[in-house]
Amino acid sequence: MLWLPGGRRWWMLNALACAAVSLALSADVQIHVGTKLDSPAGGQAVAHLADVPARLRALREAGQAAPVIVVLHDAHNALESPLVLTPREVGEGLSFVAATGVIATISGGTLVSGWQAGADGNWRVTIDAVADGSWWFEELFVDGRRATRSREPDGVDTRVVTAGADNRTSFTFDPTQLDGALLDPSCEVVLMHDWSISRVRIAAVDRDTNTLTLANPIGCKAPHFAITNFEPHPRFFIEGGPNLVDAPGEWALVRQTGELIYRPLPGQTPETTAFIAPRAAALVEASGTPDQMLAPVSFTGIRFTHVSWPIPDYGYAEGQAAFYEQRADAGSDGTRDAVPAAITFTWARAPKLNHCTIESVGGTGLVIGAGCRDGLIVDSIIRDCGANGVMLGENAAREVNGGPWWQTAPQQVASNNALEHSLIEQCGQRFFGAVGVWIGLAEKTRVEHCEVRDLPYTGVSVGWRWDETPTPCRDNLIAANHIHHVMQVLSDGGGIYTLGLQPGTILRGNAIHDVRANAGRAPSNGMFLDQGTTGIVIDRNIFWNIDRTPIRWHWTYQNTVRDNLFVLGERPEIAHYDRARAEDITYENNQILADLSAVEKLVEAIIQGVGPR
Repeated sequence: MLWLPGGRRWWMLNALACAAVSLALSADVQIHVGTKLDSPAGGQAVAHLADVPARLRALREAGQAAPVIVVLHDAHNALESPLVLTPREVGEGLSFVAATGVIATISGGTLVSGWQAGADGNWRVTIDAVADGSWWFEELFVDGRRATRSREPDGVDTRVVTAGADNRTSFTFDPTQLDGALLDPSCEVVLMHDWSISRVRIAAVDRDTNTLTLANPIGCKAPHFAITNFEPHPRFFIEGGPNLVDAPGEWALVRQTGELIYRPLPGQTPETTAFIAPRAAALVEASGTPDQMLAPVSFTGIRFTHVSWPIPDYGYAEGQAAFYEQRADAGSDGTRDAVPAAITFTWARAPKLNHCTIESVGGTGLVIGAGCRDGLIVDSIIRDCGANGVMLGENAAREVNGGPWWQTAPQQVASNNALEHSLIEQCGQRFFGAVGVWIGLAEKTRVEHCEVRDLPYTGVSVGWRWDETPTPCRDNLIAANHIHHVMQVLSDGGGIYTLGLQPGTILRGNAIHDVRANAGRAPSNGMFLDQGTTGIVIDRNIFWNIDRTPIRWHWTYQNTVRDNLFVLGERPEIAHYDRARAEDITYENNQILADLSAVEKLVEAIIQGVGPR
C-alpha cells in the first residue's frame, strides 16, 4: 500500500474502488466525462464535469429514470460552481466513479501563475479578478499543502492587555510583541474564547496608545463572548496583512490591487512551484425535499479539493463547532449557521462516499444533513478543512408548521447514517472551534473504526441541546475509534463531547489519548459530558495521557460508566464534577491502571482496526 507525497491518496484504495464498480458499469446507463474521449464503449460522453447535470436532465426528460453511472476519465475535473443534484437530475439513482486506472480529482481551485521575484525576497503576481472585486480567497495551496496566511506574531499568540469600554470593539496590545506599524485595515484579528474564536477586521490602529479598534464586535451577542469574559487577557494574533509577509511560506492578498504576495520556502522557484487558489464555494449540493427524497447518490474513488469560504464582511463570531452568528447593520438576532461544506446532502436516501478523499477546503468537508437516511461514509479521508470535518444530522433551527422541527415534526430526524473506517484529521484549520465529527440532532448514527486526530478542539461531538428536554437525538453509537491529539488550541472540550438527553446513546470501546492541557482557561478532557447530558452509557473505553481527568461532568444527570480502563499515572481521579452530582452517575467494574503495559494488546487491536482499509 503506497501513500503518495502529502498523504493525498492510496493507490491500492483506488484500485479496490475501481474493482468494486467494474461489474456495475456493464449494467446501468453511463455518462463518460473526459476532454479527450473517443466514442465511449456504451453510454454518452461530455467533455466537462460541469456538463453532467444538463445531460442528466435531458435523459430524465426523455423518460430515462433508471440509475446512471458517471465515469470520470480525466485526473483533473475543474468546477467553478457546485454540481447541483435534485430529483430531477438523480432520477432513480446516480453514481460517480473514477475510470479504471484513473485517480480522479474534482477541484474548485484555479492555478495561479506569472510570479515575479522581488528584491525583498517576496514573489508577487496581480490577479485581475481580485482587483475588480469578483474573487476573493483566504486560503492558498502551494505544492499541494496549505500555505500559512501572513500573521504576527509568527507562530505564537500574544495577549490582550486591556479591553475597551464596551469589551467588544477595541483593546490594547503589547508593543514588544506586536508592531503596530505593520498593521492596517487589511488585517484580521483572530481572538480565542474558551471553545470558539472570533475573526474580525481592524478598523484603526492607534500607535500612541497601542489600541486596535475593530470593524465589527468580537464574539456572539451572548454576554459570555465579550473579550475578557473567559480570561482577563485572552490570546489573539493578527492575520492577512501584506506587511506581515516576513517568514518563508507566508502569503497575503491585497483586496484593492489584486496583488498576491508570497515568501518562498528554501529551494522553491517560481517556475517549479505550483499555486492553487480556491474559487468554487462548494463542489456538490445534493438535495431532495421532505416530500420527494433524493434517490441514492454515491461517489467512489474520487478526491474532492480546493473549496473557498471567506469570512463574511461583518466578521466571524463563532458560537460552537463552527456555527457562526448571522449579523446585519442593525446587529444580530442570535441566529447561528454552520460554515458551509464542500459536499452537502439533504433529504437524501442512502447517500454514500466510498474510498473518497476530501481535503484542502476552506469550510466544512461533508454534511449529511436534514432528513437524510441510511447514509454511509466508508474507507475515506477527510482532512485539512477550515471548519468541521464531517457533520451528521442538523441543528434545532429549522421550523415546520410554525415551530422547531424537532418538536413539530420529529419524524424528519436524520437517521441511520454512518461514518466507518475513515480518517478525520487536521480540521479546524481556520475556525479553531470546529470538530472532527459533529452529530447534531440525529438518531441511530454510527461512528465506528475511525481515526480522529490532530485537531484544535473536540474530536467527536454528539448532541445539540443544552438541557434535558427530549428531542429526537437518541440511540447513537460512537465505537472502536482511535481519538488522539485533540484540544491542541482551545479548551472546554474533549476527545468526545456530548450535549442533551440522548437515551440509548453509547460511547464504547474507543481509545482516547494525548489530550494535553493548553493555554486556554478551561479544562480539556478525554470525554466532556456537557450540559443536559443524560441517558448515555460509557463502556469499554481506554484513556491515557490525559492531562486533566479522563471524564468531566458539567451539568449532567443519570448516566452510566462501566468496564472502562483508565491509565491515570500520578493523577488519582477518573472524573471531575462541575455542577453534576456524583450520585447521579453509575460506575460499574472500571479499572485504574498505572500504565499501558497490561493492556497493550487490547490497545493495539483497537488502533489497528481503525481508518481506511
